[in-house]
Amino acid sequence: MNKFDWLANLFLRLSIGFMFFSGAVGKLGDLGKFTAMFNGLGIPGASMVAPAVAIIELVGGVALMLGLATRAMSLLLALDMAGALLTDIGPGLAEKYASVWSFLSNLFYSSEWLLAGLLLFLVCVGAGSASLDARIDRRLASSECVADSNPV
Repeated sequence: MNKFDWLANLFLRLSIGFMFFSGAVGKLGDLGKFTAMFNGLGIPGASMVAPAVAIIELVGGVALMLGLATRAMSLLLALDMAGALLTDIGPGLAEKYASVWSFLSNLFYSSEWLLAGLLLFLVCVGAGSASLDARIDRRLASSECVADSNPV
């Protein structure tokens, strides 16, 4: 690995984490409007789903910025983005998109697609060395070494 990989990983986590955190603060700040949007999209149980999505994005955003439970939170947020893509692009596919090219253009130009890809990258590579995950891993590894060196 390159000696500056940690910096790129940190930048990615902070950027994505802040995007989710700030978006969630806005959603929670006007939960009625966010819930109404979910109702308008025809999402079943919008009054329960909308606050759950906002809380997942808030907690996930903070966790990513801290580098805490990064792989799990990245996967959860990637699933959140998959849901956003399905509600945005999925309904009325035949009416919306005259061709496969039109559909793919809209898919690949969506921010949800990009975020899902970046989140899946974090699922694969983890938080990096500048994270609470790395600190916890180091602490656990050192305590295991101490436990292994003390015979019973």
